[in-house]
Amino acid sequence: MSLWESKEGGVRVLLIGPLPGKSSSVGEPIGGARVTFAEAVRELGLRGFALDVVNTSRPRPNLPLWKILGYEFLTFVRVLCAVLRRARRSDLVFLHMSAYSALSAAFSVWVLCRALRRPLALRFFGDSLYFTYHRYGTARRWLMDRTFLRASLVYEERRTLREFSDRANFRWLANTRDIIPAAMSRDRDNVRRLLFMGQLRMEKGLAEALEACRSLPGDCHLRVFGPVMPNTDFSLFDGHPRATYMGAVEPEDAPRVLADHDVLLFLSYMRSEGTPGVIIEAFQCGVPVVATSIGGVPEQVEHEKSGLLVSPRSAGELKAAIERLIDDPALYRRLCAGARERGEFFRSGGHFDRLAEELRGLAGK
Repeated sequence: MSLWESKEGGVRVLLIGPLPGKSSSVGEPIGGARVTFAEAVRELGLRGFALDVVNTSRPRPNLPLWKILGYEFLTFVRVLCAVLRRARRSDLVFLHMSAYSALSAAFSVWVLCRALRRPLALRFFGDSLYFTYHRYGTARRWLMDRTFLRASLVYEERRTLREFSDRANFRWLANTRDIIPAAMSRDRDNVRRLLFMGQLRMEKGLAEALEACRSLPGDCHLRVFGPVMPNTDFSLFDGHPRATYMGAVEPEDAPRVLADHDVLLFLSYMRSEGTPGVIIEAFQCGVPVVATSIGGVPEQVEHEKSGLLVSPRSAGELKAAIERLIDDPALYRRLCAGARERGEFFRSGGHFDRLAEELRGLAGK
């Protein structure tokens, strides 16, 4: 994908990252990283950059291990060849990725950019850099510190940024995708429609959500949206009186789905959880969130202001939080107002204006 022809005179950026497929499926589940990268492509294009995009998406789940490794290797080779061929025509390279493969991908792209004398900006999704860095031994951390972590700019989540506060090249860039005003929800005054939306991984708290909702009042119902993942246990839905699986939801339909519900449940207990984009989107629709206090979530969800925080893997705490919102309409209305206010705080316009300025300054050097 190239926009250079329509953006003559703009700073030429080689963007590398995962784009969503045409639809969410078992082979190509659309997650936060893909949606976030697509938003970065769109926002930088709107700001006059000439973009050349290398798509790193590849099928992953429900495949034999040898096929997964094969796709990983072919994608790795394809990306390196693209950088070697196309970076010469670029003013800078901007790589978006998870830190879990940084020692191979980010290191290799950093070496090529050094050889080609092209500035490199890195963006790591979620909190993966923090956990990857501290999981590695001294030798690997030494290698990271002296290679790609010295890239011209490194963009990370706020929580990870605090751990690397002494690095002058590190910047904050939130996982944001703005919901347009037309998708803002109606005024709400009670809690009846609960929403679980995301990849159906068990570590995302699916079992806890279904257990907590099993004995809620009869007019409350949980609707579950998301692509099926390899470890999804669909037997949990068998005979469930208060939950329905609705299938995957495409990114463009997410605002409508969010606006049609009263509360979003975000119950992940993944150690690498960053600042999930779906929470920000819910806020921008005026939908409060009941979420687990993990990763960067407490920096998004202000307890009793824009949502409620519960302990990971605790169906009992989750059920109590939902019942509290049902029984206290005044609290719920206050959280709806707080969600809208919090959503505006995370509007991406200012973040991408700053990003654009920093990238232009980097290209100027």
